[in-house]
Amino acid sequence: MGSRILDRYVAADFLLTFVVAMVFVTFASSIGAVFKLADLIARGMPWQPIVTIFVAHLPTSIVLAIPLGGLVSCLLIFGRLSDDGEIMAMQTLGLNMTIIIRSTLLLVCGLVAISLYVNHEIEPLAHLARRTEQAKLRSVSPLDMIEEGRPSRDIPGLTIYIGHRKGDLISDVRIYDARDPSLVRAIHARRGRVYETGASSGLAMKLMEVRVDPFSRDLPRPVFLDEWSLDIAQLGQPGEYIPDHEDLPSRALWRSLQQLDKDYPELDARDLALQRSFLLFEISRRSAMAFSSLALVLIGIPLGIRSHRKSTGVGIALSLVIFLVFYLMTLMAQSLVQVPAAHPELIIWIPVILFMALGITLIRKKG
Repeated sequence: MGSRILDRYVAADFLLTFVVAMVFVTFASSIGAVFKLADLIARGMPWQPIVTIFVAHLPTSIVLAIPLGGLVSCLLIFGRLSDDGEIMAMQTLGLNMTIIIRSTLLLVCGLVAISLYVNHEIEPLAHLARRTEQAKLRSVSPLDMIEEGRPSRDIPGLTIYIGHRKGDLISDVRIYDARDPSLVRAIHARRGRVYETGASSGLAMKLMEVRVDPFSRDLPRPVFLDEWSLDIAQLGQPGEYIPDHEDLPSRALWRSLQQLDKDYPELDARDLALQRSFLLFEISRRSAMAFSSLALVLIGIPLGIRSHRKSTGVGIALSLVIFLVFYLMTLMAQSLVQVPAAHPELIIWIPVILFMALGITLIRKKG
């Protein structure tokens, strides 16, 4: 009975600190959006859509706040317990680390379940609501709708794939033009530039080192050109946002994954593999970020006990360093999304598994 009271005391202390830490982290991650929205209000924009944008931004902040808040709480709580000698006292009474932390781990498992729901269901819908309101305020440029590594079918009859993009410069461009059903053309370009035309929702491309197949009805064979200009007209109407895969719940992503060949019959095997890689990675990323809470808590508990420092600032600084390392490892996996053979949907789990294994090993040593 005494062991249950002790570990529940630790869990209650963890939960209280977690709530405070999460509120702080959520506010800190939203501060940039607050300043941007304040600027829009100062420029005379209506406040209702601006409030909607801010509220819709909160789930995105929570996705990062839950694992970081859990890590900060572990470093602070278990660091304090270690400094005050309470961990040693519990172990002297015959309690091992598993008993001391079990209620805390149960709380964290609950956080993982909440994160899974937020990441897979709520955050995509919030992202859609946010971008829709931004488009109504005309704060979303048509250029923002052209993303690298993702086929775009926003314009009827056109499928546009851009391998790499930096600003308005693009490379590895593949366009499947079926606007005229009697002349379906495949346009490949090594590089080029995409830019807005006079209308705020109009786009055009200037491509370099281009292959057009077939070139025309009179010349039904591939033609190689140094330059090729393509007007892709309107990309949606002003005030309209065209949903992307990031706006879809994971159930919809799974359905799209299962019928990829039917949805994109014009794509070749390479482009289909890239699209499949993106969908798999997006689903895996959402799950991996949810389980990152458990991984970071497992590493935070032994490091908190090991620190032996009473400074709250040191605990927060250490948590930021650990989270930065973890986040950089996930970014490395994301950079491989255009290399399907590397299986980035599996690589994204490496930091989660690595931190879990390291945390469990350190906890056992403490026990």
